[in-house]
Amino acid sequence: MEEAFIERGTPFALRQGKLTLYETNCVCKNIQFYFDQYVLTLMLSGHKTIISDNLKFEFFPGTFFIPEKESINHVSIPNASIYNPTQCLVLELKPSYIEAVYEELLSLDPEQKILYTYKEEASNPYFLSNDQLLIQAFIKLYELQSRDRSPSKALVEDLMIKEMLYRLFCTEGLHLLKRNFDKSIGDERIYKVIKYINSNIGEKLSSSGLAKVAGMGQTTFFKVFKDATGHSPIDFVMNERIRRAKILLKKNKLSLQEIAYRCGFNSYEYFCSSFKKVEHMKPSEFKRKSTSKISLSPQL
Repeated sequence: MEEAFIERGTPFALRQGKLTLYETNCVCKNIQFYFDQYVLTLMLSGHKTIISDNLKFEFFPGTFFIPEKESINHVSIPNASIYNPTQCLVLELKPSYIEAVYEELLSLDPEQKILYTYKEEASNPYFLSNDQLLIQAFIKLYELQSRDRSPSKALVEDLMIKEMLYRLFCTEGLHLLKRNFDKSIGDERIYKVIKYINSNIGEKLSSSGLAKVAGMGQTTFFKVFKDATGHSPIDFVMNERIRRAKILLKKNKLSLQEIAYRCGFNSYEYFCSSFKKVEHMKPSEFKRKSTSKISLSPQL
């Protein structure tokens, strides 16, 4: 007879992180779980009751769930048995990979018509969804691990994970996933300002305006912002504009003038001089080098 177990994990190593199938075949109460980053989860069978400081949730199949990070989650499983175990998928992705996919989508959608946009960040430290396309993509990723042994498996796997992230980036789940790769900012007021900068990079941004977003006086804001980020507000905005410009330059689909405008520079000349000051080369040189690397890369 099979031995009873509270939690058994079957891991599947991915290039982008790790997928784990957790199974439980006996009733259990108040099991504690802790995640140090935001993970993607899906119940396949059975159900769990999850309680944290901000949520009491009955987790059934058909719901996609990003639980709170850096918080104790208390889990109870009332109905599991040896013949009817619960099964739950947990996908942990490398923050650097999530950031790369985000920036790829950002370059395809510079006006952020696809990406979920918000003036104020959602207050929930968790995310729930019943989107069937998102759930189907998650299930397909799991099924791929046991069914596909072909040389193309890694490529297909990458596409499936990207599909999940693309769908999540169109929802409120975006602000949680971004916290996996954003630099740690302890002061919530400064974090709010950085989110505002990222969402309005094409607009005119001033220290006085950003101080108002933070709800602080200019002198205090300047000091607190520099302590938190290592940069003055204006230098931070400039670095973010240049970073966004580099993404667009690599895609080689827009003119330099259009990129300058979309990244918030008030003139093409100012864009060129600012870019050279930061990157030690002209935007045209960066574009030429980036596109030549792309053309020399092997074709699939």
